[in-house]
Amino acid sequence: MKPTFNHKIWLAGLVIAILLTPVSGEAGAVPPRNGWIEQLTGYVVVQQGAALVNGEPVMFDLYRDQLTLVRRSYENSDQQGTYTAMNRFMDMLETREGGIGAKAADAIWDYCYEVTPPVLHDVKRHKQWWDKTVNWKKFFWKE
Repeated sequence: MKPTFNHKIWLAGLVIAILLTPVSGEAGAVPPRNGWIEQLTGYVVVQQGAALVNGEPVMFDLYRDQLTLVRRSYENSDQQGTYTAMNRFMDMLETREGGIGAKAADAIWDYCYEVTPPVLHDVKRHKQWWDKTVNWKKFFWKE
């Protein structure tokens, strides 16, 4: 039986629910979070589901694994480790590591800028990326 569109949506929803379920190593060991890492992880899962539905290559394990490292550093109050791991995540998106589609990588890149606290990643990268990617002379038109 060939999976239908509804099956794919259901599967994507199930994956999202499982990945967003909080897990702690020791009882009560997880420090309180403000939610940004959960939002970013959830968005990666949503992009994975969209890629699956559209029949695009689905290579998101690398990105979820990297966000696990980001989460671990953040939960241990390691600001430098979080900053380093988060910028590695950005490197991966920039180079489309693992064959991730450009549309998904760009969407995650943009969302990262929206939800990640500025102190935890190099926000200058976003401006540099836009300057490198966008032809500003064509971006604005004259009337």
